[in-house]
Amino acid sequence: MTAGDVAYAAPVRVLSKLLTLIWIIAFLALIAGFVAYTPVARGYAADHLHVVDNKQPITVTTSGGEALSLGVRIPSVVSGLWASPDGLKLTFAGNQPIILMQPKPQTWGDEITTNMRNITEDETATGRYFVPAVAGETLLDGRITGTVVYPAGGLVEFHNEQTIIDVPVRITVMPSGTGQESGDRLTMLMYAMLAVTGVLILYALGMIIIAVSRHGLRHANGSIVVFVLIAAVFVGVGYVVEKAAVPAVSDADVLGALPVTPLQFLSCVGAAIFLTMLGILLGGDDGESGSLEAAPANQEEQR
Repeated sequence: MTAGDVAYAAPVRVLSKLLTLIWIIAFLALIAGFVAYTPVARGYAADHLHVVDNKQPITVTTSGGEALSLGVRIPSVVSGLWASPDGLKLTFAGNQPIILMQPKPQTWGDEITTNMRNITEDETATGRYFVPAVAGETLLDGRITGTVVYPAGGLVEFHNEQTIIDVPVRITVMPSGTGQESGDRLTMLMYAMLAVTGVLILYALGMIIIAVSRHGLRHANGSIVVFVLIAAVFVGVGYVVEKAAVPAVSDADVLGALPVTPLQFLSCVGAAIFLTMLGILLGGDDGESGSLEAAPANQEEQR
């Protein structure tokens, strides 16, 4: 190796270590973001999500511009099926009704396919209300009204039940501040996690490009096959876990309030994980190839 090669290799080695350090920090930051999401999302849900049993009051103190998820709990629904012919309306005293939730048509007939896990479970009928801006403290008194139809019963037979929704609502609107901090924290956390995910994706793409340029596409074929198999197992396990899980209403509504859709966010994280796996697989033989290339040189020196 010439002096020029040594001079060139030194900064490349430093840059490689620096990029690896950045990747490790980004990966740890993403894990920390997932850990922090639970308390931050729960704080947001406590300020913005209000679901009660029918005829129980909803009392909220918030500020103008906030988006509140308001609704009613539907108990013991067969297979999670329910309908609302006219939707839900929110009516404040002296004002026209506001459509809180659009009508939901009935999707079941005389038979329902179910299993032991979800024979009956609680569901929620919710809608989003955007609080108007106010100049001073304002009290809004109103009611959520509507009709909900759902199948009730057991594994053998069921019958349709109809519930008339009537939920008193009292919202105290402050000029600013109340409820905004939890929403700002959730939004900042999600944007930070998306930025970290972008760093991981760029690093993984760099690993893939370097590995292919060094070894060619022929070397990449075997690694890609292994990657596809691992990815298929990962997606399959994730699908089974998602089907087995029953998300709480707070999870469902909090995800709906994020700056991106749940599918977009999970797709970004999944792309970062899969591309990183592929980059590691493609670059996994660097040490072996280096040792093989060093052997002839050593033999030449011995001669």
